[in-house]
Amino acid sequence: MDLTKLWTERRNDYFTVAIRYFRLIANSGFMLSVYILFVAGSYYYARILRQLPDQFPALWLFVIVFAYMLTRSPVRTLLKRGDLVFLLPVESQMRTYFKHAFMYSYWMQAFFVTLVFLALGPLFSRFISNDFFSMLVTLILLLVAKAWNLVCSWEEQRLPFRATRRSYAGIRLAVNLVFLFLLFDMAPYIFLAALLAIMYVLKNFVFGFIKKEHAYKWEHLLEKENEMMMRLYRIANLFTDVPQLSHRVNPRRYLSWIANVPYGQQHVYSTIYRKTFIRSNDYLGIFIRLIFVGWLFLYMIPNGWWHIAIILLFLHATGVQLLSLYPHHKGNVLFELYPVKEEWKFSAFRKWMQLLLSIQALLYIVFVLVKSGNWMIALLSAAASVLFVWIFTTNYMKKQLARVF
Repeated sequence: MDLTKLWTERRNDYFTVAIRYFRLIANSGFMLSVYILFVAGSYYYARILRQLPDQFPALWLFVIVFAYMLTRSPVRTLLKRGDLVFLLPVESQMRTYFKHAFMYSYWMQAFFVTLVFLALGPLFSRFISNDFFSMLVTLILLLVAKAWNLVCSWEEQRLPFRATRRSYAGIRLAVNLVFLFLLFDMAPYIFLAALLAIMYVLKNFVFGFIKKEHAYKWEHLLEKENEMMMRLYRIANLFTDVPQLSHRVNPRRYLSWIANVPYGQQHVYSTIYRKTFIRSNDYLGIFIRLIFVGWLFLYMIPNGWWHIAIILLFLHATGVQLLSLYPHHKGNVLFELYPVKEEWKFSAFRKWMQLLLSIQALLYIVFVLVKSGNWMIALLSAAASVLFVWIFTTNYMKKQLARVF
């Protein structure tokens, strides 16, 4: 069996699927909101840097951001369910396959580490060091630390118990925190060299010991790969129907009161959509994250008319991403057998979207009012939000759902 050819074929198949979905995402209206937010953020980035006080804890910001990026180091194996049968006989030869998987994972994650570091470059130049050589050395050491984390993370996957894997990940996190603090505090290189030597010892005599004691955990590797594939499908499902997506249900009993609606046939879909929103996949998480990101943009951008545009952009981004809630139960036979009118389905979805977007708009408006104290901007934001929510839920949303779903 040519395992290099097998890896190449699976990587190409994955890219084909991913590019197809990203093309659909790029053609959606959501990307327009992201592009405008990126332009606005880039414009105000330099102004915000100049306004930051000299006591700004940039060191800890860098430590926290990169500690997360380094510690979280999954390896994409692109394994499939059939591999539990067909690849087990050649397990002793899988080193070549997993080497390709490791290199692919490293270069992808190294790209994102580099991208984040370059994005934070102006912050680094002002608060850490404005020397180009120091920046280059810092980036190289970050990429070396990423390689160390990826190797150790791969060996962790051989462990049989989740608690044990977490304890080893905790060791890596502690080492990363110390390493990053010394790195961004511009400590003498002798200390960094000593820590790198400790990391080398840990890799060979602590994490390396796992390789000698434990074989590959195929079921666990397949589960991790499925989780990473589901992330792609969940993102794509926000814009189009993804048949491969397996839905995940979280109980969240503390939020069940949200789904309490009057009893009756006309309220069946209202109950279903509310429970789906709070329990299924990541709809609730998307809604909350966009609220917090919107607050961040409203906080960073100086007071003025820009706040109205930011509020409308985030309302649009939220509305577009939550459109996939409507066909969430498509293909479910039980869902189609309810003896209720079909028009009640869209009506219930429209009312629920109106409520969600209104809550988001209200939170933004209160934030703007508290931050600026400008009643005129707050009132105009409220009027613009009401008009936007009405147009989006009665016109735009209906056309989009009819065209896509």
